[in-house]
Amino acid sequence: MIISGWLIQACLATASLLMLIPYYMAFKGGHQKYMTDKLDMAGNSKYKSMYYSGFLISMIWYVMPFLEQSRLRLNIFSLFSNKDLLIENSIYCIAFIALILYFMFAWGTVVVKRNLIATKDRFLHPSELITDGPYAKVRNPMIMGDLFGHLGFILLLGAIHTLCFYIIYICINVIIVYIENKYSICVHFKDEYAEYAKRTPAFMNRDLWIFALVYFVLIIINIVFTISHT
Repeated sequence: MIISGWLIQACLATASLLMLIPYYMAFKGGHQKYMTDKLDMAGNSKYKSMYYSGFLISMIWYVMPFLEQSRLRLNIFSLFSNKDLLIENSIYCIAFIALILYFMFAWGTVVVKRNLIATKDRFLHPSELITDGPYAKVRNPMIMGDLFGHLGFILLLGAIHTLCFYIIYICINVIIVYIENKYSICVHFKDEYAEYAKRTPAFMNRDLWIFALVYFVLIIINIVFTISHT
């Protein structure tokens, strides 16, 4: 059962990685065919469908933590079944629920709303280079919110197998950024983006490093509880 759990996770992680192929084709093929200032992909179902493979990647990684696998001691599934650690588990779960809500709603809602204004039906040629709000902190706030949100979700469920494969999801998102920059942002906003990149980090600023440290500390605490109660 343990082996099959690892195998399923590996297959899903691989499938999500392969979904980068249609995402890449959407940008590369669409970029070559639709180099106009009035780019509108709403009527082109082929490129639009390939573009949305990026959302399927995200959905796969939301499903993976729910699948049967070994779990860390502190997790929302054992919140009421493990009374020995009820207080510790409650604090742990509340912390990650708060982090998930922050990155998916407080952070995510602002970023998505701002992004949709510039990219609605124009994912290959945004109407503007966004540099304000969360984009003034890091150049890829949507990616970072997604990464922190997914990681919080994995840790809330205590999913050990998914956590071990999580580096693949990080790599996938780095590749997504590379594709978008090469075939969209750097094409249409080359000089403006170069100046923007000089003053704004791509992924992590001081605030996000603090969040990363909080995540790391909570992971270590959970590992200690898991080992000590095995």
